[in-house]
Amino acid sequence: MKVILSHSGKQHSYHVAKGLEQLGVLEQFYTSSYLNKPLIRKLLFKQNKDFWGRRYQEGLSDDLVTANWSYELKETILRKIYKNTTNTQEAVYARDEGFDIGLSRQLSKRKFDVFWGFQGSCLESVKQANALGKHSVCELATAHVLLAKRILGEEQLLHPEWADSIDNLVFPKAYEQRLEEEPIHADTVVAASSFTKYSLTEFGISADKIKVLPLGCLTAHIDASKKLKQISNRPLKLLYCGVISQRKGIKYILEAMKQFNRTDVELHIIGRIQGEGKALKDYKGLFIHHQPISQVELFKTYQQYDALVLPTLFEGFGLVIVEAMAAGLPVITTAHSIGEDLISQGENGYLVNVRSVEDLVDSIANLRSLTDEAYEVMSNQAIQTAKLYSWTRYQDNLGNFIKDLNLTLSET
Repeated sequence: MKVILSHSGKQHSYHVAKGLEQLGVLEQFYTSSYLNKPLIRKLLFKQNKDFWGRRYQEGLSDDLVTANWSYELKETILRKIYKNTTNTQEAVYARDEGFDIGLSRQLSKRKFDVFWGFQGSCLESVKQANALGKHSVCELATAHVLLAKRILGEEQLLHPEWADSIDNLVFPKAYEQRLEEEPIHADTVVAASSFTKYSLTEFGISADKIKVLPLGCLTAHIDASKKLKQISNRPLKLLYCGVISQRKGIKYILEAMKQFNRTDVELHIIGRIQGEGKALKDYKGLFIHHQPISQVELFKTYQQYDALVLPTLFEGFGLVIVEAMAAGLPVITTAHSIGEDLISQGENGYLVNVRSVEDLVDSIANLRSLTDEAYEVMSNQAIQTAKLYSWTRYQDNLGNFIKDLNLTLSET
């Protein structure tokens, strides 16, 4: 079996490509930007490896990657000038559509058995693969677009002061239709979590063609050995990490913090503010804000905190959850993420209801009341859970998925 993998952008597709190569089934990986020329890579890495290293995957053969940077050029320029604005986002939509259409026209010239594309940039390629009699796969790293519109639309009405912080809500009509149609046309849909699968079945996608394939995490690069173990003689240090947005339930954790003294609980927020941030002014003194940092720095920073809190409303996976647990942080989150798949209530963290300030207060209070010994047990339990989501474990899961897919193809 030979697989063509395609993704306009990055996300975790580089790891998928590497995994498919290791399984001996990768025919070619098509993407919009990748450093597959050793000399250019060497020169750019000398300038800034932290930045350019994100466009390279060690262990993935250069000759199996086809990168077309032209699709991403406009987006890159606009992001430098305007940051994450509407103009930049529109360039992303154009990138996805142009990349997909361009690749779909090449598929008839390639020999392959399976086409595997990613949400937003695979509709025409999926259709073309189907027309060629090949098996098509669409992978979703987040949940169904219509569920996003419903949940986040409700949130916008509930808390209009936070409306400008909510992303993933409004799409151009054509792009939204693309997101709706991709899982419909695909023979197999890969979901990042049980929540993603639920969102798909909620809008008519058959559960029989959905396969949950959780993402991996660079758990080996996260050191929990230096983490503070004693919490009884100082404030409990909570971490919220990521874009400061109501999509991630920021208002609810801020409301919960009103119930605690700063001598008992501290909330530290690492991330950029989405929107103008005016709503944050009402919570002055309830949190300490830190500017965004690199992933390398973040891996080190986890050790400074005691628990991660992410009361998200809409998250296909939530990689920061696994990362924090790998560092020994119990996690407080909702089922609208990978949370339902890995949180054991009171053992490695707490699962709270969406929009529930009361649940957040109870969970934080439970953590605050733990003895040092009980907290260390919970911390170690979080570390053990995170090991189940390493990229090594992902490779095993991917291997099982490919075996099942190969069996399916042989029967048809």
